[in-house]
This record gives sequence, C-alpha cells and structure tokens, in this order.
Amino acid sequence: MPACRSAVEIAAGVRAGETTALAETEAALSRIDAREDVRAWRWRNDDVARDAARAVDLAAEKGPLAGAGVGLKDIIDTAGLPTENGVATDKGRQPETDATAVTRLKAAGAVIIGKTKTTECAFLTPTDTCNPHDSERTPGGSSSGSGAAVGGGMVPLALGSQTVGSVLRPASFCGAWAMKPSWGLIPRSGMLQLSHTLDHIGVYGRSAEDLALIVDVLSGDDGRDPASQAQKPSRLSAGLTGQPVAKPRFVFLRDYAWPEIEPSSAELFQGLAERVGAPTIDMPPLYDNVFDVAQDILAREFSYNLGPRYRRASELISPALREWFVRGFSIGSEEYLSRMDALQKMRMGFPAVIGDFDAAIAPVSAGEAPKGLDSTGNPKFLLLWTSIGVPAISVPAFKGPAGLPIGVQVIGRHGADLETLRAAKWLGRELGAEMV
Repeated sequence: MPACRSAVEIAAGVRAGETTALAETEAALSRIDAREDVRAWRWRNDDVARDAARAVDLAAEKGPLAGAGVGLKDIIDTAGLPTENGVATDKGRQPETDATAVTRLKAAGAVIIGKTKTTECAFLTPTDTCNPHDSERTPGGSSSGSGAAVGGGMVPLALGSQTVGSVLRPASFCGAWAMKPSWGLIPRSGMLQLSHTLDHIGVYGRSAEDLALIVDVLSGDDGRDPASQAQKPSRLSAGLTGQPVAKPRFVFLRDYAWPEIEPSSAELFQGLAERVGAPTIDMPPLYDNVFDVAQDILAREFSYNLGPRYRRASELISPALREWFVRGFSIGSEEYLSRMDALQKMRMGFPAVIGDFDAAIAPVSAGEAPKGLDSTGNPKFLLLWTSIGVPAISVPAFKGPAGLPIGVQVIGRHGADLETLRAAKWLGRELGAEMV
C-alpha cells in the first residue's frame, strides 16, 4: 500500500490537478482499514468524508489544505460526528456546531476523516489504542489516537490537545512531527476545557512544513477564546520556505524531570548537545516547584470546568479521575491565586533563561514508549514548557534500544513560533528525521 504523503504534497497535487481530494481520501481510508489493530479511531463516517472530498474537487478555488486528511481528537466538537470526550457521562453527545478549529480546517479544504480516541476527559485513564510500531506498548496520551494515526501513516494531519504533555508525548512515542504552539495562538473554542490557564490545541504532521501549514490555517483570534484575543494569524509557511534555514544557536535545558530520564536517552541527549554545540544549563531555582504549581492549578480549574459532570454522574467517572475532582475542590482561592502568581513569575522569567539562544533542546519523554496499555507514560518532561505557554515541537529524531521512536523537543520563547519551527526544521534535517 502506498505510504502516506505529507499534507503539503497532497494539497499541492490537488491544486495542480495531479491527484484529487477523493483519491487521497480513499487512500487514507484504506490505510486506516489496514491498521485497525492500532484502534486509533473513535468515530468515522466514510461517506461524509467522501462527500467532503468531492466538494473540494468541485470547488473553483482549492484551499491551502486541499484534500489533506485530518483526524480530530474526540474532545473537539464536530457537528457531523459525535464528540464524547472519552468519558461515559458524555455518551451520545452530539454537538450542534463545529469547533473553531474544525470550521477553519474545512474552509481550507481539509477533509475530516474522523475522530481519534482520547483518554477519559483528555486526562489519565487510557484508551485501548496501542502504539503503531509495537502493539504491546502505549502510544502515549491523552491524544493517543491522533499520535498513532499520524505516526502510523494513516493520515498526514491530526489535532490534539496539550494541558501537560498530551500532544508531544504521543508524537515522540509514535514517531510523528508535532507542535504545541504558543499559548493562545490557536483558539480553543469548541474544545473540552480542562484548564483555561494551561490548555493548548496542538497539531501533528509528517514534516515541519506540514506543521507550519496547519498552524497557519488554525491560528488567529476568533472572538470567542479570551486566550487568543488580538492574536493575528501566523505566517509560518512563508517564513519556513522563504529563506534558507541557518544553523540555530541551541541551548540544552535540563529541568526538574531530568533525574527520571532513562540512561540510554541521557546518552542520546548529551551526545546531541555536543553535536550541535549546545551548552547545558539547569533550570534555575525559580522553576523547582513547577510540578506542584501546575498540578494544583490544573486540579482547581479541572474541577471547576468539569465539576457538573462529577455532580451529575460521578459513578460514571473512573476512580482516578474522581480523586482529581476531590483534590481540585479542596484547593481554596488563596492557594490557587498563590499558585497563579508563581506561574506568572515563571512565565516572565523564561526569556532570561533562554537568553540570546535561538531555541532550546530537551527530552520529550524519559525514553521509548513503555510496555503496557495501562499508562500513557511519564508526562513530566513536558509539564514545564506547557505551563509557561512557550512553543514546543517534537522532532522524530532518534531510535531507542528497542528500535522505537524517541523525539527531541525544540523549545522557544512565547510568540517566537516561527523561529522555533525553523530551529526544529534544521535539527530534523541535521539528524535525518524521517517518519515511517
């Protein structure tokens, strides 16, 4: 079966008349059928996808994502497909309108292939999706299906969400390119809200150029998400292809999670730092308690945003999730505001940490995807960068001891999404980053 091409290649081919959106959609559906063992998809309506593809082919003007197939994490509202948020309390939920991200994808000519599986409320309890490269290992979470769908070569693009590590960790484990843009660049309207302070929409693709293309489509103020107020649409594609990408000045940042890295991965990253000439800097004491700060903010906002589900039908919620509701309800206003103050100081302090460097490199995960489907892996290596809202990209650069993917995280300043993506593109080229 032909491999999945990148979204950039597909859209260019459709616009040039070398292929059709319908042909690309049929190919995607065939690839998905061939990988049913991965269990990446929650909802599909192949006839709806085909109809959307035919509409793209009939359109006088083809959009920037013309014919490119997209998987949507099942916490993003779709008027044509259910959105059950991975939780039994929402069984049968059918939104009446599309999320902003879905509206923009359709306007750009993308074809929504279906909804991908998520952990319960995009949080802890895993789904049955497995890693596309080893069925005995986790794909990561909570964007489990989206990472597996792109990393497994089913579709060129997918959307996920990241509140702690839910986009980049599946990318690292499944071997996909992925980007969590600066907080607020992509509006989250119509997506299940866990934490209004920490939630991001993130994207998966088959190249740095794919990430640029889809972020450009999704970005900009929609008048609904306060985090995106006054945000202008990005121009990453133009900046990524308009001039050669020179070698960036990297710094290797180690945070509170570094002691938990696996020895083989520690060697990979120390070798990488030497190869690209990146000095090693340990994050300053200001960030020592970021785990507790972020977890308390998440628990408090999570219990506020999802509390009605708990009060209505707590028996339909897993014990692990119920514990988080209880934790969140117990956090008082004074403690919450203290945590928010600490987080704001961390956000404000990061430019001084990264200094004059173009971008930072850091691990995405402790190592390869761990065995078993009862956990989605250690999210600690992503928590700091998500919490301070900076752009972060997973480059599928390494193979671990078992031959499975390990991503390299490229991190930049808030708002410097283009510079961060350019650094990631250079690093991917330097390391020969390729997807299966």
